[in-house]
Amino acid sequence: MKIFGLVVSILLLLIAGCNTVRDEMAPEINTEIDSEGFYTERAGDFVLKYKVEDSVNLHCRLTGAGTGWISVGFAPSAQMKDANFIIGYYDNSTGFISDEFGVTSYSHEPDINLGGTSDVTLLSAYETDGKTSLEFKIPLDSGDTKDRVLSLGTTYPVIFAAGDADDFVTIHSQYDFGAILIRN
Repeated sequence: MKIFGLVVSILLLLIAGCNTVRDEMAPEINTEIDSEGFYTERAGDFVLKYKVEDSVNLHCRLTGAGTGWISVGFAPSAQMKDANFIIGYYDNSTGFISDEFGVTSYSHEPDINLGGTSDVTLLSAYETDGKTSLEFKIPLDSGDTKDRVLSLGTTYPVIFAAGDADDFVTIHSQYDFGAILIRN
């Protein structure tokens, strides 16, 4: 009986100790660069191409399976908490995008609802072959407390999610995670 209690205690400690995205993964960083200067992070059905422009902005191309919304969350501290989320979708020939902040481990809100600012620029959005794609830019340091600062030479966890509807509120139907290294 004492051994069973000890085993249960150890398992609970192991589970409790894995509460951050960094604890949940040890990804390998992609070092390949394409002809346009983008690095690529692949996680399940998600592809994030990214590059730093002018040492000021992170230029991203995000693709996910499905024709609903897709998102990437930069630098979460625990599950969704503290992540800078960029969420978008394409509907009726128009792209929509939102800059959001992970307020808890399981929820996020638009920056502007939390006293922050929207610091994302949508460059393009489209759907093709059953996939949604967004191209956008965010500042490495927007000055907004609801955005994570991304520093050159630093590796950050990223989380991906997708939903089945063209909106910002439907819960995700799939998710995955990875990591990116911010570099020129």
